Amino acid sequence: MVSRQNSLSIDGNEAKPYTDHASGNLTNSGGTMRISTDKTVSVKLLAVVTDSNGRKFTFVSNAGIIKPIASFPFTVPSAVHIGSNFNVSLPAASGLEGRTLTWSLTKNGDPAGYTGNLTNSGGSIAVSNTGSYVLTAKTTDSNGRTFQYTQSFTITNTAPNKPTGSANVIRTTKNGKLLVNLTASATDPDGDAVTLEYSGKASDNYYAVGAHTVKVRAKDAWGLYSGWTDINFTVANSAPTTPVITRTPSGNSVAPGTAITITASSTDPDGDAISYVWEGRPAQTSSNYPLGKNVVRVKAVDSTGAESPWTAIVFFVSDATHGGGMTLTGPESTIMENGISGATITKYTFTVPPVSGHCGQDYGRVRGYNIITGQWDQLDYSTTTNGITFSRSLSPGIYSKLEMYYYTNHNCMYNKSNITYSVEFYFQ
Repeated sequence: MVSRQNSLSIDGNEAKPYTDHASGNLTNSGGTMRISTDKTVSVKLLAVVTDSNGRKFTFVSNAGIIKPIASFPFTVPSAVHIGSNFNVSLPAASGLEGRTLTWSLTKNGDPAGYTGNLTNSGGSIAVSNTGSYVLTAKTTDSNGRTFQYTQSFTITNTAPNKPTGSANVIRTTKNGKLLVNLTASATDPDGDAVTLEYSGKASDNYYAVGAHTVKVRAKDAWGLYSGWTDINFTVANSAPTTPVITRTPSGNSVAPGTAITITASSTDPDGDAISYVWEGRPAQTSSNYPLGKNVVRVKAVDSTGAESPWTAIVFFVSDATHGGGMTLTGPESTIMENGISGATITKYTFTVPPVSGHCGQDYGRVRGYNIITGQWDQLDYSTTTNGITFSRSLSPGIYSKLEMYYYTNHNCMYNKSNITYSVEFYFQ
């Protein structure tokens, strides 16, 4: 008795019983079978016949190429930039007469969305999220059989390049701060539009004196960020120079009621606007200075609030009739100028005015207290017969006090001579 076993090999794979791949019935006398496929495959039929003596004979028949009833092998690019329209090409389709393709997109097995329109002829779509996708076209025939075709593709996006940036300090001030213009730019490898985001940036672009770091990064149209770039800059500022005081009229004493004009002059290394802070000056021009010793101080302040050291002058309002100076009351008169805290003396004038009819064996002397050596140095000495004037400029940072002395051996000067002096100060 002869027996026969039929098997099929699909696309060169291992042969398996034909019932694994096809429907129908094959006997020793032949028969029919039907293969359902959604793609074109190569089929071989293998028949193993065993005769009555147990011998086996294998017969191979190339069933040939079997095509699906419906075929729609569309193509897509392997990689597409996010948001870009790309073509789904379907150059030739068969078996779709009277049927419509249903398109679906998945990402990691989950449904995904796209924009655009796909028909039986393909079309153009865009996807707005990166990742790996599978596009599927599917249709069902009148017998309920489903046919589909799939293609994979990747949606890509590259982060923008790190920005380049710079800072330019402008000498425009507000609330003691300086304006800083920040400039930054970035490019995107995909050509996407980019926006810049800052960290540590002042909302009004004004920064205090000192070192600053502002960070900037680029963001593309799809929300992908570059790395941060540091923009380092320093807002530098120099204080104004110590003012120079000018007094008109000058000299170490002024008659009561005299209009005295006192001004100051300073420069700023950065060219900033300067204002002055005064102490002891009623107005730029005033006749309201009191009798006696007057101290006027001033400092310069630039538009950022940086201050110069103080400077000061001492002068007297006095005359022989109204007083205001210091009067000789005996043969030895000593006047002490104890200075101003934090300042040294850079100039002085000491005057003992002559008295009519006096002629004596007088002398005058000025000593200064040296803050470096801690001793009193003689600065001026001279003999005279009637009154004396000393005037000297001093290097700053040495003398903080003055001792002004006058000796006369005649009492005709007592209670008559108004002794006055003027002093200019330098603050460290």
